[in-house]
Amino acid sequence: MSDEPRPAVNNLPAPIWRRPAPPRRRGRQIVMAFAMAGCLALSLLGGLLPIMPGWIFFVLAIYLLATEFRTGRRWVTRARRRFPWMSQWITRARQHRWAPRHLQEFDDLTNPHR
Repeated sequence: MSDEPRPAVNNLPAPIWRRPAPPRRRGRQIVMAFAMAGCLALSLLGGLLPIMPGWIFFVLAIYLLATEFRTGRRWVTRARRRFPWMSQWITRARQHRWAPRHLQEFDDLTNPHR
């Protein structure tokens, strides 16, 4: 046995500023930005043409904006704060039995009361 002190083992997690950054998924964000722009263009086209429902594409674009981008989440949260009827509509739609599970994620991300 040696009288030398053993090196201290630190089992504490590293502080946030020393942790490695998670890998960025820039490719996915670029694809989602193009998909969102396409949905907005189809929404505009649907508003001009009576045979194409444009509101479906607008809702899809808002969903992509809120789930993929932090700025979009802030915009939708502010809109839900400013227009309480919209927030109530989203909450009621989430509780509908035919609502997709993605609507729950959207409501959780943009709920101004959480």
